[in-house]
Amino acid sequence: MFKKLALAVAMLPLVVQASNLPDYPFIHASGEGFVMIAPDLGEIDFDISAYDPDPALAVALVAERAGQVRALLADTDADAEIRDMRKEMRKPAPADASGADAYDIRSSVHIAVRDLSKWRPLLQALLAMPNLDHMATTFGRSDRLQAEQELTAAAVKDAQRRADAMAAGFGKKAGAVTAISSGTLRNLTHAVGLMPGDLYPRNRTVPAQPADKDFLAIETLRWSQTVDVIFRIK
Repeated sequence: MFKKLALAVAMLPLVVQASNLPDYPFIHASGEGFVMIAPDLGEIDFDISAYDPDPALAVALVAERAGQVRALLADTDADAEIRDMRKEMRKPAPADASGADAYDIRSSVHIAVRDLSKWRPLLQALLAMPNLDHMATTFGRSDRLQAEQELTAAAVKDAQRRADAMAAGFGKKAGAVTAISSGTLRNLTHAVGLMPGDLYPRNRTVPAQPADKDFLAIETLRWSQTVDVIFRIK
């Protein structure tokens, strides 16, 4: 009795895994849509920062720079969000003459630029302005939703092509779609060992800005969309 119970417990993980598999012949295929496209939107993020042994003077300087940034945008089709000031301990953090900790006064700025013909002169003016640091730029498209739909359609066609090619190798055809996901079908792929490697970029994280980044350049967008699909085998 004990041996039968031990065997049943040992087989349990396999039974659970098998329950994740479709109960019909199937093909599992991935597809990718990829496009390189010029942006029509730009975003700029940076900090205005100042230090003075007298915190009131540092606050006044940050406020002055914020006013200069607003004035710079007056003749551009751009919106600026300037957040409330905050204190950050200096790195390294020496004490001031009174022995108190020294702090930078900072305010974060986000600028959305809708007319990229103004991008270069705007960045040139910002880069020449003192007390600005942690500069970062990103680009996008005003028709992003349409572009994503087109990428998804291209990825689905790519998955269909791959499935048809695999099925043809066995004299079969790919049939109806029974499951589709914009990411990995994790239960299925873990269960049968079909988890793909890093063939496609699946994470859309923003890379760190390189030290020698050309902030004046307008970068081409490289967008991709992947899908995982299960097809019945005819």
